[in-house]
Amino acid sequence: LPVPLAAAKSEVREPSNEREALLAEVWAEVLGVKRPSMDDNFFALGGDSIKAIQVVARIQNAGFTVEMADFFQYQTIEA
Repeated sequence: LPVPLAAAKSEVREPSNEREALLAEVWAEVLGVKRPSMDDNFFALGGDSIKAIQVVARIQNAGFTVEMADFFQYQTIEA
């Protein structure tokens, strides 16, 4: 089988601001990954609609406004 794209990647683009850092932390917790890169695709890392709901709820609890539709339109932390 081919190596999954996320596993083949060696360079991790770090968050550049507090918002990206929060998203990266939440993605890591929900997806069970060590450190997502700013250009990693949520769904390529194993995300699905249930996990997206969990991420949205955690982000909203942190005081940010995000909707489920945003997840399907913007599938990376950077976006």
